[in-house]
Amino acid sequence: MPTAEIEEELSNYVHDLFLNREYTNWRKDIKSASEGKWHSLVSSLAMHSAPIDQALSFGEEISSKLIFNYTKAPDYKASQMLMVQFTVSGSMWHSIVWHCPERN
Repeated sequence: MPTAEIEEELSNYVHDLFLNREYTNWRKDIKSASEGKWHSLVSSLAMHSAPIDQALSFGEEISSKLIFNYTKAPDYKASQMLMVQFTVSGSMWHSIVWHCPERN
């Protein structure tokens, strides 16, 4: 289970996924993952040639359980927004980001 310090670092990392340029291709193509299903974040980043070093720096116990999913916002047709959820499987930590791939 992540400590409070690790949880804060995970939250900062998720924030960085949506700000840093090296994750642009992953963000733009996030809908290539099946909607409503949980996916390995490390595997998804690797598929898009995005850096995975920071995710792996949390250690095998956390990085192997770091997962995400997304659902379309209720007003998706107008907003194009996705709700992207992150968690470490088996822990209480989670993070939610509203994201619009079209306005990346």
